[in-house]
This record gives sequence, structure tokens and C-alpha cells, in this order.
Amino acid sequence: MVAPQFLKLGNPRKVISLLDGVLDQVALDKIELELRNHSAKLYSFSLYHYRFATRQPNIHWRQKVSRLYYASYAASRAIRLYIEGYHSEEVGDHKKIGDLPREFPSNSYFKNNLEVLRVDRNTCDYNHASVANDLALTQKDSTSFVKEFLEETRSYLISKGLNLRGKP
Repeated sequence: MVAPQFLKLGNPRKVISLLDGVLDQVALDKIELELRNHSAKLYSFSLYHYRFATRQPNIHWRQKVSRLYYASYAASRAIRLYIEGYHSEEVGDHKKIGDLPREFPSNSYFKNNLEVLRVDRNTCDYNHASVANDLALTQKDSTSFVKEFLEETRSYLISKGLNLRGKP
């Protein structure tokens, strides 16, 4: 069971490191399991946003691109939580969408496009005068990119030992 207050305790990777030698392995494994559960749920949340986005007709470009962004953002958060133990609910966390581990495949490509997608999401959500042609990426390109990012995220997290269900 995923306890919602778990992430309020701070960085679980640091907690495990600090309590190694104080707690027995069974207790440390429970913390690790909870971290894994939260990371997997964040990835599942990214799939929810992706599926919602892909069902939107192109006329609803604002909602489509916004949800595609949130799919990517949730996947990025899953990576940061699982690998680094980092979690934040602060609005400034959106600036970290491209903060991927150095060994993440095609790191620069994904980082750059995630940041472009973030700008497009801001256009969709906050610029009342914008039109679909104002976006840096077309809806088709955004959809393809996000699918690729979610697939790469899934492969990467599985390679790091996280058990994930579902595919974009």
C-alpha cells in the first residue's frame, strides 16, 4: 500500500542511507518498497495523462498539449524520485522537468525537448491570445516525442530495477 504521507518525510534515498546500521534490513526494505511503489505510481500517472491527451481531438490543442506535458512531467518526477529520492510539490519543480540522470539515454535530446514542451504548455495554459501555430512543436510532434520519452523512461527505470506495468 502506498502511504501518501511517506514523501513528506524527506528524501527516502537519504533516509535509507542515514538509517543503514540503525534499522534492520527488513525495515530498510520496507522503506525501499514504499519508494518503489511511489515511483511506479508516478509513472502510471504519466500514462494516465498521456492516454487522456491522445484521446483529445486536435481542435482541443490546448488541453492536448497541456496533458502531454503533464505526462512527461510525471515521468520525469518518477525518474527523479526513484533514482535520487527527490520529490517536490512546489511550483518551481516544473523547471526541473529536464533534470535527467547523466546516463539517461539521449539525455540532451530529451532535456531540450522537455523544456520546449514546457514552454508550449505555458502557452496553452496561460496565453489567451495564442493559436495552435504559436507552439514550437506541432501536436503530432509533441505526441510522438512524449510517447518516445515515456517508452525510454519505462526502459530506463526497469533497467534500474523498478517493476512497471503499462506502456504508452
